[in-house]
Amino acid sequence: MSPAISRSRFDYLKTNLSNMAEIILEQTLTLGDALEKDDYALAEKVIHFDDRIDDLEKENDNISQNAILEAVASRKAMGLDGYSGETVLKKDPLRFALSAIRITRNLERIGDNIVNAARVFKNGQVARGIFERDELFSLMLQRVITIIGMAVESLVEEKNRFFGSIQQVDAELDRLCQRAFEAAVADDKMERMAFADLYRIILSLERMGDLAVNIGEELVRLQTGQDIRHLDNLQRPPAPHPSAN
Repeated sequence: MSPAISRSRFDYLKTNLSNMAEIILEQTLTLGDALEKDDYALAEKVIHFDDRIDDLEKENDNISQNAILEAVASRKAMGLDGYSGETVLKKDPLRFALSAIRITRNLERIGDNIVNAARVFKNGQVARGIFERDELFSLMLQRVITIIGMAVESLVEEKNRFFGSIQQVDAELDRLCQRAFEAAVADDKMERMAFADLYRIILSLERMGDLAVNIGEELVRLQTGQDIRHLDNLQRPPAPHPSAN
């Protein structure tokens, strides 16, 4: 199979990833409006996005699987077999196909968490106005929208320039989610069902931030060839063996 045919498949996959990412961003923004405006109709609209996300996830997965097989055959035709393993291969189709699978799954899981939050919100147990009037919850929602926006923009532009910022926003989001949980626990006037639903929404928002970081890490891998997912663990000295004492 010629490189030209191979590249056409990869270009189609890139377009599909961008479309999926943009739908995720639209879904995130719609969830934010639903929570801030206490709009259950908007929450229902968020849920309906899920079918389109699932369709794209399946399509991207199938394309990626075929692209991997195609990439293995086309690496030699594209002249990539002449480089050392340490060379950064931005144009390596195999690397892109593998990353596309990971990015697709992270996008799909962001969509799942958005839908989970919308479904829980539709129960009507969460206090009205909490995401608009309460500064803590409002800020938490803003940070989720920011981090998803960064991940989507980085993906569409095929850049990793937002990665450091994504990490910082995620760290702040984690702190806000912890504070929101503690505030809910301390509210002795909150009904048990309201607490349970609010807690589930907080967990979904926090998880969305983690998945956005995963996308950022994958973009770093694509741009540099470096896998930084477990870099902190690799840099830590090994724990002493119990018998050493």
